[in-house]
Amino acid sequence: MTAREMDLSPILQVVDPKRADHRFQDGALPHAAGVKSYQILRANRALPGDAEGFGWTYNHAAMLCYAFGRFYCQFLSNPVDEHEVPGHTLLTSSGDGLHWERPRLLFPEFQADTAPYRGPTSPLLKPRMWTVPHQRMGFYMASNGVLLTLSFYGLVHDRKISMPCDGWGIGRAVRRIFPDGSLGDISFLMYNPPAGFTRENVRAFPFFEESPDEAFRQACRELLENGAVMRQMYEEQRHDKTLFPRPGAQAFCFYTVAGQEMVGVYKKSLASVSHDGGRTWTDPAFQPSVHTMSGKVWGQRTSDGRFALLYNPTPDGQHRWPIAAVTGEDGHVFDHLCAVTGDMSPQRYGGLDKNLGPQYLRGIAECNPQPPDGDLYLVYSNNKEDIWLSRIPVPLTAEGPLQGALDLTGKELPRTLGVYSPCWAPVRLEDGAVVMRDRDPYDRAAAEVSLGKTMRGSARLTLRVEHLAREGGVTLEMQDDTGRVAVQVIFRPDGKVYLRQDGRVEPWQAWTPGQIQEMEITWDVECFKACIRLNGRESHLAFTASVNEITRLHLATKTRIPRLSTLDDCGKYGRREQVLPGCETPTEETCVSLLALSWEGEAQAR
Repeated sequence: MTAREMDLSPILQVVDPKRADHRFQDGALPHAAGVKSYQILRANRALPGDAEGFGWTYNHAAMLCYAFGRFYCQFLSNPVDEHEVPGHTLLTSSGDGLHWERPRLLFPEFQADTAPYRGPTSPLLKPRMWTVPHQRMGFYMASNGVLLTLSFYGLVHDRKISMPCDGWGIGRAVRRIFPDGSLGDISFLMYNPPAGFTRENVRAFPFFEESPDEAFRQACRELLENGAVMRQMYEEQRHDKTLFPRPGAQAFCFYTVAGQEMVGVYKKSLASVSHDGGRTWTDPAFQPSVHTMSGKVWGQRTSDGRFALLYNPTPDGQHRWPIAAVTGEDGHVFDHLCAVTGDMSPQRYGGLDKNLGPQYLRGIAECNPQPPDGDLYLVYSNNKEDIWLSRIPVPLTAEGPLQGALDLTGKELPRTLGVYSPCWAPVRLEDGAVVMRDRDPYDRAAAEVSLGKTMRGSARLTLRVEHLAREGGVTLEMQDDTGRVAVQVIFRPDGKVYLRQDGRVEPWQAWTPGQIQEMEITWDVECFKACIRLNGRESHLAFTASVNEITRLHLATKTRIPRLSTLDDCGKYGRREQVLPGCETPTEETCVSLLALSWEGEAQAR
């Protein structure tokens, strides 16, 4: 028996001494290189046709799979609040992870007869109640090629004592997604007898064994025999001791280390181990070096044979930012903490228990097909109202090359370029240029290149600022790993280019909309000085911050996103009627094109 089997050593160890500083929305951490983050859904109560079709503003708990050459994402949706009656599950899909269909109704709400209910009661419990969905897993690809998608139907009658994940819900529904994207009929995979609900008294949908689709029935039976996948269902059916003879915990995910050994990861820094391929598991145990709280944790083996663990690296469960990653060789020991998310829009709609930040992350489970490009794909919600996807290059690292140039001749954005691309501020490759179009009153478009840890270097850019909105300000920054800005150049709508120096932002020269801007920036960290050349003019200036190296170049359509999600804000008790002014209507557009970028740097001191 190994030391780990005897519980003499941690299951998970994060050995990186860095700690996220969540006063900053990227935690003041190094950024994972080349991450492309795309907004799948931007909630909009006033213009539901621009969102998910209903105008509901609580959207959360996204799940992801890749099948039949497409990505599929499902998520929970309620009108305003978490665990609000009624609720439903929506589905969207994409051929490239960039362009997503408008979500469609996957598992609708229905009214349930509560007479069989055996859970905690309250005066608010009615004879018939609308259901609320809750699930910790969304997809399963069976060995016969049938793709299943699932949802659990819960009940909420009194928010103080009742939740859809408390074990007293109705049962777990399932339906098939066909290769052409069409959907099969809804069935129940399982009922929840400890809560009083059985095949005999729940007739909203038939039992899966009644389906005429034999391949579908076979896939469902296979799922029920998969111990690791089934353990994800613990919370909603925790009182079923036949299914779960030993306790689980919240938001389980799993990955195989080697042979029959699997690691299970949960919320609140808990982990467990299976030594028999997922059939049985040790009890969840606290892992003190994984600094997280009530946001989900995701772990997986990456396509390079290593392992990644992703989570909100803070014990503050109300302020869930950033999403960060650590990597390791053996699935147990992890290092190199870096941020996957940086920018985040503020919460636009109030609602109960709408924790702030990018959270509840989920990748593609190892039991399901993987994208052919080998990258790590992650879906999550922001502020429990918008749904996002991040494509993370593998190998996952925060180190960029010391020399390089963007190749803008292909059909996709360059692999080395990281982007932040909201629905109303998309970043796209158009006619050999990286084009950023920003119409969002509370967000921005951004692009970033990791440069390596440079002491000296130069970057050459060709830009064209097509148009600047009144509130815009195309901003170029040279930053270190913590986000400190050593050099800042700003194109403002008054027709002037500004430089930050000596604590001031001063006008430097004029710019003309649509004119090509040829810029070169050179820097020397040892002397804390930079030289900026633009359109034949040159300016020498001292750094605006003391840094040990320059590690990234950052270009954005606004200098900053409005800081309305801070540590002084809290989404737990948000007012239902609260709506950020003007958030439901696009603004005047800012448009900037990056036509060329190359750089070279030196990592050593003289």
